[in-house]
Amino acid sequence: MGRPYDDNDPFDRKATVTETRDRVYSGQSPEQRDDSRRLRLRAASRELIGTLGYAATSVEKLCAEAKVSTRHFYQLYDNKEGAFLDLYDHLTAQSFTAASQALELTTGEPLADRIAAALVAYVGPMVEDLHVARITFVEAVGVSSKVEERRLSFREGVIGMIVGEGTAAVARGEATDRDFRFAGLALVGAINAIVYDWAQRSERESHVELESALTALAVTLLAG
Repeated sequence: MGRPYDDNDPFDRKATVTETRDRVYSGQSPEQRDDSRRLRLRAASRELIGTLGYAATSVEKLCAEAKVSTRHFYQLYDNKEGAFLDLYDHLTAQSFTAASQALELTTGEPLADRIAAALVAYVGPMVEDLHVARITFVEAVGVSSKVEERRLSFREGVIGMIVGEGTAAVARGEATDRDFRFAGLALVGAINAIVYDWAQRSERESHVELESALTALAVTLLAG
């Protein structure tokens, strides 16, 4: 029976990639060990980048916080940017999925109620934890061209959802026809600016008050 794998053991750190990935330790396959390391690195990224910022967080700091060797880090990611993108994708996907589910659950309800439910579901996961708010609304801006491309892609997904809901509401006779893309861009831009400012201030209202103000803005822009 083999000994348990230890990221900190010099023998394991010096093992070749092929040798290490073929072994099973403590009942875990190589894929399961990778998944565990990735989860720990995401948690470390959330804590360090959400506190210190992207520029002040090094790969070495991430690895120390996650208790993952740098060798294993580079088996999962090409660089720090790759780790940040993995975390950003994970966080924004959670919000997008929550908003989509909120719209499904409110099918048949008035447009204003659907917008309110979707907005809270979308923004909630990103502002209830200040670390996440800083990562998604502050640190993600201007990191690199690749991160900016991902951020704009996520924005397009949200805009597409807004346009789809607005168009459907017009077809039902519940809303007047308008440029819903323009309205969606105005809303997303306002949310980005407001949450950016909110996350940076030392004195700020509660996330519940913030969500309430953003909900009122969304209803005014999209259903007013």
